[in-house]
Amino acid sequence: MLKLSIDKEDQDLLFNNILNENHPKTRLKNLALYLKSNDYKHKEICKLSRITKPTLTGYLLEYKENGIESFKTIRWKGQSSELNEYKDVIDKDFETNPPKSINEAQDRVEKLTGIKRSPTQIRAFIKKLNYRYLKMGSIPGNGDGEDEKREETREDFKKKNLNHAWMKPKMESG
Repeated sequence: MLKLSIDKEDQDLLFNNILNENHPKTRLKNLALYLKSNDYKHKEICKLSRITKPTLTGYLLEYKENGIESFKTIRWKGQSSELNEYKDVIDKDFETNPPKSINEAQDRVEKLTGIKRSPTQIRAFIKKLNYRYLKMGSIPGNGDGEDEKREETREDFKKKNLNHAWMKPKMESG
């Protein structure tokens, strides 16, 4: 078990960081160290913060070597999508002619960028561009088509409402 001496000032800072840090990983690090500073056992800290013992040991060593300031940095960068370079081109194309399905969006993204991605990845990328799938309603009338006026109403409804599926939501001013 690592022995650390954490003073009252650092304890207060840790508690403040638990409440105010933006990233959940930094909050978790601060929580684990805060629990350690309050003499919790490693097993209890791991159970309460839902981390493994090697992770806790890493956090404690990081504090011992670099101090509390290192708990505000995130080393994990993630991966950026190659599609981000073409974000404006894709957005402009989808704005003028929204795709009706994910498969259509996948084909159009591949034609625009030359990058092939799975439908799941395309769906996630489109959602990052603030598009969402809009379900279409039913067509008015009973569908028998005998009444010309009803048929005209159905056709107008189709033209106005059933032409786009993936669209950016309109912002309502309230």
